[in-house]
Amino acid sequence: MFEQIGTVLSEMIRIPTVSGAGNEEQYRIGEYRECLRKNFPELFAAAKEYPIGEARLLKLTAAGRAGRPVLFTGHMDVVPADGSTWIQEPFSGKIEDGCVWGRGSQDMKGPQCALLSAVNELLKEGWRPEREIWFYLSCDEETGGQTTERAADFLKERGVQFETVFDEGGTICENFMGLLPERAAMFGIAEKGSFEYRFTAYGRGGHAANPPKDSAIVRLAELVTELEETDIFVRRLSEGNRMMLREIARSAETEESCRIALAAEEQEAGYPLLHEICPEADQLLGTTIAFTMIEGGSAFNVMPKKAVLTANVRVSSVEGEKEVTEKLKALAARHDIVCELTGGRDAAPEGGVDGNGYQAMKASVEAVYPGLKVIPFVLAGGTDSRHFLELTDEVLRFSPMYAAPHQGRGVHGENESAYISAVADAARCYYTLLKEHL
Repeated sequence: MFEQIGTVLSEMIRIPTVSGAGNEEQYRIGEYRECLRKNFPELFAAAKEYPIGEARLLKLTAAGRAGRPVLFTGHMDVVPADGSTWIQEPFSGKIEDGCVWGRGSQDMKGPQCALLSAVNELLKEGWRPEREIWFYLSCDEETGGQTTERAADFLKERGVQFETVFDEGGTICENFMGLLPERAAMFGIAEKGSFEYRFTAYGRGGHAANPPKDSAIVRLAELVTELEETDIFVRRLSEGNRMMLREIARSAETEESCRIALAAEEQEAGYPLLHEICPEADQLLGTTIAFTMIEGGSAFNVMPKKAVLTANVRVSSVEGEKEVTEKLKALAARHDIVCELTGGRDAAPEGGVDGNGYQAMKASVEAVYPGLKVIPFVLAGGTDSRHFLELTDEVLRFSPMYAAPHQGRGVHGENESAYISAVADAARCYYTLLKEHL
């Protein structure tokens, strides 16, 4: 079973689907959809298809009455790739050393290939789902998911309510955050919000030979320095992150288990123990800010009349957009800078581990990967699932595919690749989930 899955994934990767303005020549999404139709014919023959722009909703009608429908969502688009630094060409789909190489092999054509292969195989065997199952093939997740908002509205208008929405997010990885050395299946039960803020400083301009003390760029630099040196955000572990640490402490077979358990209950300001044991502690403790773009000035010897700094701010359930915006605007005002919130989304509610979807996927993972630890966590990135929150009580962000550390670094980076055996194992996990647990 799934002997040809590497060849299929290779073909999927060879069709660039880079979304976003300026990438039109590498956004061959129609050709990619035809590739899916060719490689998964049983699925497309059995499902009712609803076009949503360039995206597609597929519905498999229920053969029984096992419960509310479920949704599997995943994106067809990928981020750009600069092939000058890659071992293999990013859209070659080359198969070498047991891997398929190329942009999307991890994020997320590999998991998508695994899921659709599992469904296709089951339908070929005569399987019919006991409940209604929907699949959403997103076309612009990497650029914000505007089409997905339309898909959610389409489902909302028809009164569709899902028991669980399954999306990407966590994977099977190793040495998670330096806390769990062995492999573990990381189940995303929530995701942080992501906002874009623009800081604009105005100046008098003039010649660089006579620079003022409070130029636009200097004031922006002072703002950055204060934000780097003075923490203005709430620093607290959310319940979801405490749950993660407790489960790691129970699962870890290391001398650190007791310290991790203590860190899960830590209340001391600054969380000193958590910082001792976890290199990524700051990411777990609420809001993070990253300065990502800066512009200003027209020549090396001309003082700019305006300088603009852009920041990406990630927020968790302990402090939302309203509180963060108030703090950033007040700080900016002290430096005579205009702060604007220009876009983004708030954190998703944190789920639990008792939902039917979580338990069904956990049982499937344990069947295909005996002895593998299952750990809940809060995802730092964002997924399409946020658009479906009104349509479900449970979202699980997890792809049952192993990613080695170097492969995880390739996501949105260079030299992205996936082990063919890992894609096949993920397909077996989805096969088990659909056949035995949904």
